Amino acid sequence: MPSRFAVAGCLLLVGIAADVGTTYVALTGSEYVEGSPVGRLFISRFGLLGGMLLTKAVGMAVIGVPVAVAGGTRRFVATLMCAGVGVLSLLVAARNLLFVAGLWP
Repeated sequence: MPSRFAVAGCLLLVGIAADVGTTYVALTGSEYVEGSPVGRLFISRFGLLGGMLLTKAVGMAVIGVPVAVAGGTRRFVATLMCAGVGVLSLLVAARNLLFVAGLWP
C-alpha cells in the first residue's frame, strides 16, 4: 500500500502534466485566455512551461503556508500541498478540455 504522500506526489505530477498539456492545446488551437491573472502574468513572462510551474509553486505556498502556521507537520503540509495542487490542476485540465470541445463558455 503506497503512502499518502506518494499518492499525493503522483497526483501532483499527473495534474501538472494534464494542465500543461491541455493549456498548450487550448492556447494554440483557440482564443483561450488563461483564467488566473497570476497564471496569465507568469505565462507571459516566463513562457508556458516556466509560467505554469511557477504558478503551481505559488499555489503550493498558498495551500501550505496557512497549514504550516497552524501547526501541521512537514509531511502533512507537503502531502496537502501536492494533493491540493494536483486536484486543482486536474480540474483546470478538465475545464480546458471542455473549452476546446466548445462546451465551456
